[in-house]
Amino acid sequence: MKVRTRFAPSPTGYMHIGNLRTALYEYLIAKKNNGDFILRIEDTDQSRKVDQALDVIYQTMKQTGLNYDEGPYIQSKRLALYKEYADQLVELGGAHYCFCDEETIDQNKDIENNQNYQDPCIHISLEEAKKRIASGEKYVVRQTILSTGVTSFEDEVYGHIEVDNSTLDEGVLLKSDGYPTYNFANIVDDHLMNITHVVRGNEYLSSTPKYNLIYQAFGWDVPTYIHLPPVMKDDKHKLSKRNGDASYQDLINKGFLNEAILN
Repeated sequence: MKVRTRFAPSPTGYMHIGNLRTALYEYLIAKKNNGDFILRIEDTDQSRKVDQALDVIYQTMKQTGLNYDEGPYIQSKRLALYKEYADQLVELGGAHYCFCDEETIDQNKDIENNQNYQDPCIHISLEEAKKRIASGEKYVVRQTILSTGVTSFEDEVYGHIEVDNSTLDEGVLLKSDGYPTYNFANIVDDHLMNITHVVRGNEYLSSTPKYNLIYQAFGWDVPTYIHLPPVMKDDKHKLSKRNGDASYQDLINKGFLNEAILN
């Protein structure tokens, strides 16, 4: 199988050094194995979109020589695709239609015992749900997760990881405005783009079991996972905007060379 990796930034502002490191690792994994390096813009969270951020992404990729073989694919231009697969996942039993408003959601969260949202819509038959949708009722597509069993996966950095399904949140996959969440769009795209190696920050380790349940529901192959620890400013603090010099542009403006930053 041909190795294919993807760099999938969100257009939310500057290029963090951690994002650039992820892109570099993905580029190197692809090129070492005579594979393809793909650029995908994950802009489904329109509330966080920043004007000119796309230009920053494209300019940084060009300046650092991380030339992509395919793309850029823009997720906001693929909405019909995500809707189609969300409906398929409902039919397969891996998701369900949810009609709850915010008040109902708050009422069904067991905050005191730190339990995830218990969705009453799980008990609505598919036939009834489709009738409510046809009548114009607002809805989201929410993942369906059995409260029993264990989901496990292998990570190239962290090894074997197991998570009790009872601890996993049945999160929203497709929002009422028709936009998918990251937790769904990245799975659909990684499958359709034949991505073999997924490189991302370790903050996604806790969500990976949920992603694998979706892969399993569709009968799709699970990619190789490589979760990266954060880039640290010191032994206690992650490099962040509030700590200064967190972006590629910050370092360039201070006089660092591309070669030094990549090194």
